[in-house]
Amino acid sequence: MDTEQLYTYLERSITERHLAGDKAQLAKLQTACGVVMAAANDAGAAALAKRFQILAARAANLAEKLTDKGAR
Repeated sequence: MDTEQLYTYLERSITERHLAGDKAQLAKLQTACGVVMAAANDAGAAALAKRFQILAARAANLAEKLTDKGAR
């Protein structure tokens, strides 16, 4: 597996969990993206780290939208 496949998998999983309304799994996916981001930073791959940072933020934002939707 390469980083592009991992990115695609996480991106798809975030979308699926959002559509399922699964905030807990979105939080876990956010953490996973953060771990990969840190590993990329440690390896000196700043552009790759940024991609996973944005993906982690997307997971967080979608989880927040689910929370906001539930509060209505």
